[in-house]
Amino acid sequence: MRAYGYLMKMRMLTALAYRFDVWIGMIGDIILLAASVFIWKAAYGGDILGSGASVIGLNGMITYTVVSTLMASVFSTGVQDTIYHQVRDGNIALDFMRPLNLLAIYLSEDLGNIVSSVMNKAIPLVLVATLLFGFPMPDSTIAAVLFIISCILSFLILWLMSAMVGLVAFWVSELGNLGMVKDAFVRILSGSLIPLWLFPEWLQQVSAWLPFQYTYQLPLSVYIGLMKPEAALRGMGVQLIWIVLLGGLLSWIWSRARGKVMVQGG
Repeated sequence: MRAYGYLMKMRMLTALAYRFDVWIGMIGDIILLAASVFIWKAAYGGDILGSGASVIGLNGMITYTVVSTLMASVFSTGVQDTIYHQVRDGNIALDFMRPLNLLAIYLSEDLGNIVSSVMNKAIPLVLVATLLFGFPMPDSTIAAVLFIISCILSFLILWLMSAMVGLVAFWVSELGNLGMVKDAFVRILSGSLIPLWLFPEWLQQVSAWLPFQYTYQLPLSVYIGLMKPEAALRGMGVQLIWIVLLGGLLSWIWSRARGKVMVQGG
């Protein structure tokens, strides 16, 4: 575990070293945050949106948007690009020679990126959001605790999906826009950009059978109080099921990928 902790620390320090990238990323997130909130303010016009149990006022929607932007700025799943570049450059064979689990190495590096993102993205975003729109308070202390636990599970789901997309590089010479397609599905069907309760009923029913809404909308709904603790616990149970399913699928694909490297490279 000490080795993985060291890798996490080094990736965190590396991410913090590139100050220009830090500032550009911070400014971009602030612009996205402000634009999203102002769009929702224009869309509401003093009314409420949603239906049934998903009716939400403007203040709740602002909190939803601010926290969603914070989550997107912190969740780092660079494993997709890491695997792709390592395979394309031929360095993956050397990675397999390391005395550590390779996927665990990639996970440790992404966790290091998360820590650096909290410091150089999330904290400035919270300060700006507080000055412009007020601090995004959770519905309750219990909601805040459940939100944090759900976010951890959400990140694992996102990371597993990104890792599987990256492993496609073992069978194709160029990933092309596959990663962008996956990211588009996540942004739209996760409720990150637009809450799913504003989508047509048929799309909500379809998304209930997919892992995407359990990455953003579930923890966000818990945070703003649209999902009570009992429902939140059931939702986190579904998150755990998806983690097990995706983890098993990733393990199977990973074993096939390792075999492909052994066959081709000896």
